[in-house]
Order: sequence, then C-alpha cells, then structure tokens
Amino acid sequence: MSDLPVVSAVLHIEMYVDCPGCQNYVNLLDERDTDGVALNDDSILLRQMFPAKGDNSDFKCDEVTCTECKTTFNVRELEW
Repeated sequence: MSDLPVVSAVLHIEMYVDCPGCQNYVNLLDERDTDGVALNDDSILLRQMFPAKGDNSDFKCDEVTCTECKTTFNVRELEW
C-alpha cells in the first residue's frame, strides 16, 4: 500500500460558440454569457454532448442570446 496522498479530480466542461453578431466567444453553459438564461436546465446540453447512442450531429440549442450584443441565434451540431 502506498503512502501517497489521495486527491479528488474535478471535471470542468465548457461549450463555446462564436456569436454571429459580434464574434464574442459565448459559453453555452455559463449564464453570464447567455444573457442570464440557463440553457443547460436538466442537463439537456450535456446529455446531447454525451449521447447514449449515435453522435453529436443532432445537437441543438435554440434561442441563445449573447450577453454582449443581445443577438439571438440557434446552434446546430457539436464539434469535438
């Protein structure tokens, strides 16, 4: 048995898109970037990110509003 310390890992996930209005980098998982709206309610975006079957080609997130310029847009597909 080793006497080395044991630590916990932390997983930090971010999901970025470029705003079509101002080219700002918008994190879909951060309400500060999406005009105060929680787009990942009930982990809907994360479930699409890690689908049980298939791939991410059917990923979608509707009505994203950029905090910076207030442009509203939809997201389709997820690139890894």
